[in-house]
Amino acid sequence: MAVKKSSGETKSQDVSAAKKAGGKKSAAKKETAPKQSSPSAAKAAAPKKTAGKKAAAAPIKLTATQTDLLKKIGGVSEPGYRSEKKAEQRTIDALQERKLIKRGAKDKESGSYHYSLSNAGKKHLDSSQAEGASTPPSGGGGATP
Repeated sequence: MAVKKSSGETKSQDVSAAKKAGGKKSAAKKETAPKQSSPSAAKAAAPKKTAGKKAAAAPIKLTATQTDLLKKIGGVSEPGYRSEKKAEQRTIDALQERKLIKRGAKDKESGSYHYSLSNAGKKHLDSSQAEGASTPPSGGGGATP
């Protein structure tokens, strides 16, 4: 099958004509857009946001060190857990990014902060303890001849 070659002028004219026509259409769309923003459109957008939150509730995976520190912070009474070790600060920051702990008031004497368990951290500890109780210990119970 033979292909017809056309001159470059007609292509550029067609493209420029399409751009001009497209410009007119986009201007028409901009004018109609404010008319569409009504309370019913806002109501339709609201359920989409709540559906996204349900899908985002994935289980948080923590390392053994992070889990141990989370248990320590959960076991401390009212003022909160105060880190004595500088090496723990990186783990504390990781837990704080995951919103499992929250930073409290600064200790005036030492200059360090008190950390307490957040609601998400409490849920995580409860779920991890429930998993640990239901999962049998892997002791390699199979006998080899």
